[in-house]
Amino acid sequence: MEYMMVNGYQIPALTLNEPPMPEIGKYGSLRRKFLRENAPMVFDEMMLEGTLYPHLVEMDNAVHRQIEQTMQTLMQQSTAPNRQTDPMGWTQWMNALQSQAEELAMQQIYSL
Repeated sequence: MEYMMVNGYQIPALTLNEPPMPEIGKYGSLRRKFLRENAPMVFDEMMLEGTLYPHLVEMDNAVHRQIEQTMQTLMQQSTAPNRQTDPMGWTQWMNALQSQAEELAMQQIYSL
């Protein structure tokens, strides 16, 4: 064991070998903010148990999957403008579908 000198005392040089925190993405960040503001006890408990960041990563991945599935469903239900002749119309259509899919997925983020 290694020691370091602090104010004339030898103290063990302890280090934590923590894995790097994963990227949590947009939806994971929204979930973290929601938990911190609306469920601080749950937030603190998850933080102390070390389950917060895995939860946020899983939530981010789940929301992305849900948005992709919803987008596929919405694209099949409506007719898209021709991408070659009306690129702006096609872009507006895709943005509208993306907004609808995100709005549906937000229910997952903002629930306990």
